Order: sequence, then C-alpha cells, then structure tokens
Amino acid sequence: MSFLYSFMSLVLVIFVLVVPVIITILLLKHFNKHPKTDQDYLLEKIRELENRIENLEDNFS
Repeated sequence: MSFLYSFMSLVLVIFVLVVPVIITILLLKHFNKHPKTDQDYLLEKIRELENRIENLEDNFS
C-alpha cells in the first residue's frame, strides 16, 4: 500500500510540474507569431504579380 501511495504521489507531482511548463510553451508559441506587416504583404503581392506577368509574357511570345 505504501508503494502505491508513493507511486501515485510521484505521478501527481510530475503532472503538476509538467503541465504548467507545457501550457507556457504553447502560449509563448502562440503569442510570438507576428502578423504580416503591410509592407511584407505588399511585397508579396508585387512578387506574385511579377511572376504572373512573366508567365503571360512567356505564353504570348
């Protein structure tokens, strides 16, 4: 009985210590994602348009 009690106690302590660490890591990953800035968005769209123009030029040449 003592072994079972000590084992369950150990499992409980590990659980109580590990869960906050996991939650903290997940929250940090979530909040460290930076949304694209307007400049990045515009640059991406310009590159896409340049690629489309090149494709059209290649098709009509």
